[in-house]
Amino acid sequence: MGAYTSQIVVPESKACNKFTDPKSANWISVHAVATELNLAEVDRLWLRFKQLGCSDNGELTEEKLSKHPVYQDAFSRRIIMQFVNPKTKTITFENFLRGLKWCETSKPEDKLKGIFRMLNSGKDIPKDIFREIIKRVYVQPEDRGNIDSVVNTLYKMMDPKNKGTITEASFVKACRELPPSTLESALNFELLPSNMRQELHSKLPEFGNTPDPRSSAERAVPGDGALKRVADKVKSRDWDRLANKLNFDSEEINKFKSQHRDPEDQVYAMLRSWRAQEGSLAQASVLARALRDCRMDDAVAVLLP
Repeated sequence: MGAYTSQIVVPESKACNKFTDPKSANWISVHAVATELNLAEVDRLWLRFKQLGCSDNGELTEEKLSKHPVYQDAFSRRIIMQFVNPKTKTITFENFLRGLKWCETSKPEDKLKGIFRMLNSGKDIPKDIFREIIKRVYVQPEDRGNIDSVVNTLYKMMDPKNKGTITEASFVKACRELPPSTLESALNFELLPSNMRQELHSKLPEFGNTPDPRSSAERAVPGDGALKRVADKVKSRDWDRLANKLNFDSEEINKFKSQHRDPEDQVYAMLRSWRAQEGSLAQASVLARALRDCRMDDAVAVLLP
């Protein structure tokens, strides 16, 4: 996952804590703007960050983390280390937010590559090490007898040419061949629990009965400019999921990908096709709901500015 650290750890000169501090009234809002998360998410995660034992200036030291139970697990420790600034040996609240957002919004392939790179420090995985990894998963005594069977079955899937090692490419390929619902469930990560997110959205104007100045825009069919802005926001995310929400199947999604090389053009073509198929029913509010269901709230902001 090291290759993705640059997306998480912000240079000190550009960090939020250069412009605000935990005692300031704008602490939550500044972080929400910087990370493109909503206030409810940032507020909830700030509470969790404090529970982890952050300092008064809103940072977690590596020393403090080393005493936390989750740090004792090697796999969890490798995840946490992606959030640490190598120069200061600390995790800022901003980097904590960016790391969790990456876990929630990244494309499945990027998540799978990140997982692989933490299993054996990014190196190919021989069978003996793979067995040790599986042992850490099957911790219950009644499951121990199944380890050899599980290892042999999975290794055959991930090393189909019997080379004696699992590469990143073969790991990703094998995982992508799992049923979509199984893979989505395994990789799913939510900043806010679904019930809490639904409660939050129910209070937003577009989901209530309270008149709102934006209501006419929400009922309107979005134009090319709006769809282009949305495509730009979600091009590097799991937009397959968004397409599924808009009733496109895997074959149709692959067609968009084969017809357009650039990811932004792929998403834009999909959105235009949705609009053409739905006609007057392709309202901005429908697309906004689909975006929120896919944890793409920041794209809603450019759809309904």
